[in-house]
Amino acid sequence: MSTRFVLEPAWSWPVVALLAIGLVALVLLTYPPRVKHLPVTTRRMLIGLRLAAAVLLIFAMLRPEIQYLETDTRDAVLYVLRDKSRSMTTPDGPGGKSRRETLVSTLMTSRDQLEELGESLDIQYFDFDSQLRPGELLEPIVKPDGEWTALGFSLDELLKETQTGKQIIGIVLMTDGAQRAIAPFDIAPQTVSRRFQDIQVPLFPVPFGESDVAQSGLDIAVEDIAVDDLVFVRNSVPVDARIKVSGAEGRRFSVQLLIEDRTGRTADQHGELVVASAMPGARPSIEVTATKSSQTIPVSLSFVPELPGEFRVAVRVTPLAGELRTVNNQRETLLTVQKGGLFVKYYDTTRNEVVFLPEVNSASKIQLNFQWVRTGEFANRTRIDPRDFEPGRYDVYIIGDVPAKVFSKSDLRLLAQRVDEGAGFLMTGGFYSFSPGGYAGTPLEPLLPVILDPREIQGEGALAKDIYYERDLQMTPTGRGLDHYLLRLTTGDNIEAWTRLPPLLFANKLRKKNALVEVLARSTDDVPLLFSLETGRSRSLAFAGQSTWRWWENFRDQHQRFWRQMILWLARKEFDSDQPVWVRVSPRNFNQGSKVKIDFGARDELGNPLADVDFEAKVIDPAGKETPIAALSGRDGSFGEFKGAMEPGIYRVLVTAKKDGIEFGGQGRTRFLVDSSDPELDNPAADPSLLQELAQQTGGRVIPAEEFDEFLDQLITAGPPNLSLTQITRVTLWDNWWYLSAFVLAMTTEWFVRKRRGLV
Repeated sequence: MSTRFVLEPAWSWPVVALLAIGLVALVLLTYPPRVKHLPVTTRRMLIGLRLAAAVLLIFAMLRPEIQYLETDTRDAVLYVLRDKSRSMTTPDGPGGKSRRETLVSTLMTSRDQLEELGESLDIQYFDFDSQLRPGELLEPIVKPDGEWTALGFSLDELLKETQTGKQIIGIVLMTDGAQRAIAPFDIAPQTVSRRFQDIQVPLFPVPFGESDVAQSGLDIAVEDIAVDDLVFVRNSVPVDARIKVSGAEGRRFSVQLLIEDRTGRTADQHGELVVASAMPGARPSIEVTATKSSQTIPVSLSFVPELPGEFRVAVRVTPLAGELRTVNNQRETLLTVQKGGLFVKYYDTTRNEVVFLPEVNSASKIQLNFQWVRTGEFANRTRIDPRDFEPGRYDVYIIGDVPAKVFSKSDLRLLAQRVDEGAGFLMTGGFYSFSPGGYAGTPLEPLLPVILDPREIQGEGALAKDIYYERDLQMTPTGRGLDHYLLRLTTGDNIEAWTRLPPLLFANKLRKKNALVEVLARSTDDVPLLFSLETGRSRSLAFAGQSTWRWWENFRDQHQRFWRQMILWLARKEFDSDQPVWVRVSPRNFNQGSKVKIDFGARDELGNPLADVDFEAKVIDPAGKETPIAALSGRDGSFGEFKGAMEPGIYRVLVTAKKDGIEFGGQGRTRFLVDSSDPELDNPAADPSLLQELAQQTGGRVIPAEEFDEFLDQLITAGPPNLSLTQITRVTLWDNWWYLSAFVLAMTTEWFVRKRRGLV
């Protein structure tokens, strides 16, 4: 330990010197004349005390301190992290070697340099996947069998090593850079690297693998599966899938449709998946030939369900010889099969929309009867069959570009009555729908979710442009609509699916009626397009657009899905909701680690929701573990959230209801799937861009594997860094009690003497 006296002036030395000279001069020039009449001894004492106070002030401006210096020597350490996740098995290295083999070869080639470097500093080796495990340079090759690449999590664990007092000169990160992990291991590497930046520890990534997935070996994966949540018995059910092919150019493979066999199974039991039966209207399998090394192939299969119930459906690709990853060869989902179909009555005039909307009949589960309506001067020639409005005849009514005068007062009254009793009602945009069609003041006005103005009636003359939008309107779900059954076009990125659709060409200017109305879709420039209203047993929609026909050419599936889901929702058939106690999960497929929202409720004999009901809900995972779910009140009933979807497989949901302490209605049951996707191998492409970002963020650099020797040579040549750490203990001499006491004593004594001698 050493000691030194240090002055650290409050300001620059010239400023402090000028202030000191000025203060002393002020005392010597102004004070002696004031005390010249006093005895010499008293005069000298007063001048001395005043000068002492000035010196103490000057000394305080210099801020003197004593520093005690203690030098501590720390060990230097270089960390080497080696990726042992399963993506490192990808054979895209030199000579067809796997990434892990290339990594080990790189280390073995540099063995002598690493051992030489280890003589001057501590080199610590770790293998990582979702965990960080200590290793040795010369230990047997560790099998790359890690389930995930938790790069951020492993770096976060390494941060704990920085608390050991060792000086870290760098971290060598040998990996393909592909972060793939689920909660709680999905920490973003960029977040952790910023903390390394704060403590000035550079990262030196050594990347392995190709970023082009086409070069990552043979793989055929079922990327997506699309099927309606609700279908009907003995109707052909289309199942669409996308097959992603890599490295299989010219290879032929089989794609099969599998259906759950629930024969002899109770509601609590899962059935085996078997190939769907080949019968009229069914297409259970196809043969596909890959024409490119990397491509996505759409396939369409179908089956005919013979029994109602909830079934698993899967699309499976027969593995090819040499295919390393087979867990992604199959993808499953769930659907509900109901007994009957739906009957829809659609009134509209001659326009493009009527050409394609009736195509919803192609699924055979919906019977849509279209009636062409004359407008203008021939409107009175349209004959509406009064039997259309008989009880139970139609489940849903759709009115397009049709003025109210086409219908008789009795027709409108009966239609309103049917909607009140539970039939769905939809009005679409048009020159003669909503207010322009004269529906204000009719029995349909209370059923519509939008405001109607009788002043906006469209005449037979020029178009009243102030009540229409005549421009491109890109339709997109609102926050509420994003997860709504009506607007779910895909099991993947729903927003992206809507973005790809052509814009609408026209829309009515509509405003929601009240707070009960939900706006489910808007244009990107904030024009409301789709309104919903649910009161009692009735459901109604107001759709401002009239040009979804533009979706048909390139987005036929999305067009049909949109209209089918609107019809099913209006008919209250979007879920199996016929039981007194109901439960639903939507969507039916989830990734590992996802939060699963579960909706449930109870209804009376008429289908009306019941209040003041106590629910008990639980989820049973694939291993049989039960997890209770707390029931919370929601807009449409009750709901709960399940956060334990960690393992792939089928999860069961059971809900019971009690009213006034008595259980009723039986048990509501449903299932959902956690996909058995393989984050490591579904997409084995390396991510060198992430490694470049981490290096730049921390002040390091990317080291290509072939330059690893050169990197080590530079470290050896530079020698070990300055590892000494000097700790300074400071003792200030000017801001303590005794220094202040000395200043106060000098000034007080000087004041006391002056007062005794009669000076002010």
